[in-house]
Amino acid sequence: MKHNIIFTIIIVGGISILQFWGYRDPKITVSPLNFKVQYPWSINVPIAEIVSIDTLSWKDMPPITLRTNGISLLGVNRGSFKTKDGNIVRLSVKCGINPVIRIVEKNGKTYYVNRKNSKETRDIFITLTNYFRNKE
Repeated sequence: MKHNIIFTIIIVGGISILQFWGYRDPKITVSPLNFKVQYPWSINVPIAEIVSIDTLSWKDMPPITLRTNGISLLGVNRGSFKTKDGNIVRLSVKCGINPVIRIVEKNGKTYYVNRKNSKETRDIFITLTNYFRNKE
């Protein structure tokens, strides 16, 4: 009986930690050289490797069919996901929140990022776009 209680506490505690940890916004850093999303699954995209940056509505994102690595919890998707057309994309998004930033690298890797605060997402997009336009 005692083992069952300890096991239950460990499971409930672990789920609670994952929910808290997964729902927080990741640290995003934009510099003239890199775009970084720092979370357990860090994204580091050199500005020189980016071929396009735009924003889209949550409704316009490609349909996701499979999580290949990461978390999908309480309306938060972080990690690698497979789209309906078979492409693997990296997500760090809160579902239903607009806008979503889409970044495409020369090698075809695609990233989707947003924040729970739409203004923060737009500010990140503006900064990233300015560095992209001024890259050497």
